[in-house]
Amino acid sequence: MTSCPRFSRKVGECESIIAYEFNSKSLCAQALNTAADSMSICVMDGSFKRIPKNDRLAVYGDAAAAAYLCSLWIKGGLPKYCWTTLRRDLISNEKLTRVGREEGLHKCINMNGGTTRVSSGMVATAVEAVLGAVEIDGGRDALARVMKHLGLTDHALLGSVKFFPLDNLTHLIYIGAFAATMEFPRDIDL
Repeated sequence: MTSCPRFSRKVGECESIIAYEFNSKSLCAQALNTAADSMSICVMDGSFKRIPKNDRLAVYGDAAAAAYLCSLWIKGGLPKYCWTTLRRDLISNEKLTRVGREEGLHKCINMNGGTTRVSSGMVATAVEAVLGAVEIDGGRDALARVMKHLGLTDHALLGSVKFFPLDNLTHLIYIGAFAATMEFPRDIDL
């Protein structure tokens, strides 16, 4: 990203907070952007570019964070009701807002001109979008490290679960081993 001091500063602050350096700085800028007006325009490579809003990345980040957390839940062999507890306690909008404010990510959010206050919804959405951007940029291992760094995997229910970044092969082997231990009714032809 060139000639865009506002976004460059915010991206640098975000990277410092989450302890992850983006290969694609523009992906991080998008994760931090809630603006749809002129505040979303930046000069890159000699031309004006509009940085997209972060809402699509937030949907992706919500799903990616839930999938990683779910893999820890499965690995721990925890009962089904624990999944609801983990999701509520670790990746709810309330929790993401709290983490975003405590860590200072709310200061990195790019807002529409005239907007003076960062709402709770903006913070939660930005945290989800950052998680999505990390997963797209660096893969599941990077997402696992950032979630751990932000405390989004710290829960008493996961105390005995060894945290692990999963590469695709490990994930396939683990899911295959998990499926092999399941009992299926004999009348179903698999």
